[in-house]
Amino acid sequence: MIRLSSATFYQGGVDAMLEQQQRVFESQMQLSTGRRFLDPSDDPTAAAQVVGLSEAIARTEQFQQNILAARNRLELEDTVLGNVDNLLQRARELTVQGLNDTLTAQDRQAVAVEIRELLDELLALANTRDGNGDYLFAGTRTGTRPFVDNGGGSFAYAGDQGQRSLQVGSSRRVADSDSGLEVFMKVPDATGTAYQDVFTSLYRLAADLDADNPGGNSLTEIDNALERVLATRARVGARLNALDREQDVNEGFLVRLRETRSRIEDLDIAEAATELNRQMVVLQAAQQAYVKVSGLSLFNFL
Repeated sequence: MIRLSSATFYQGGVDAMLEQQQRVFESQMQLSTGRRFLDPSDDPTAAAQVVGLSEAIARTEQFQQNILAARNRLELEDTVLGNVDNLLQRARELTVQGLNDTLTAQDRQAVAVEIRELLDELLALANTRDGNGDYLFAGTRTGTRPFVDNGGGSFAYAGDQGQRSLQVGSSRRVADSDSGLEVFMKVPDATGTAYQDVFTSLYRLAADLDADNPGGNSLTEIDNALERVLATRARVGARLNALDREQDVNEGFLVRLRETRSRIEDLDIAEAATELNRQMVVLQAAQQAYVKVSGLSLFNFL
């Protein structure tokens, strides 16, 4: 026959109440955090899934940030190239004007003055920086001023031929700029057999106008420069469209990832509240029973 002492009996009651209090505490913590499990050990499989999903969400959110950064750079480039286009259109108008046989030498010198102003503006545009202070047309050497006027009609490019690109999807990278070498320096000359940078073209045009001896080659070179700018803007527009599509794909993926994570880790509030109320009733009943039982002893019956 097994005999239980009063101390053992009382300790068992205390242990039962403490166990029930722990359950109540855990339910309260679940409700306060809104999470189904408080510690990975509560559900290792679900916890591992949540970690994987959270990492995928973080990566995709970084892709979205990269898309924003790339879009800002490309939109700035498109704006700058639009200004370059306007500038070259004005240079073309002046070239046509300068080639008019009715102009005097003095008239052509006045045109040359404006051409030189346009050249200065073009150099400034080609050396544009973005919001982070990086040069837009320096290739991958974004900290180096790309275009330098060495004087005497000599212009140098200090950037490289590379393109900076950003990861915007799990398997997609997009260039956020164009090398100034391709945009401004490698412009076909009037013969189409060699390259002539647009800066030198404008410089020589102004010099020819000053000498009252403009040539038709200048008009062809400016047209070639305009064509190069137009082609670059088309590529920029294509990349911007690609970014829009990738952003939509990423956003849809994020929605699915977050929904899946929510189903795994989020608490059913109504169900949890009901369970907490049940546990509180059980705890109160256990406490009341313990109080009544602990007051009993043999002396109560003497």
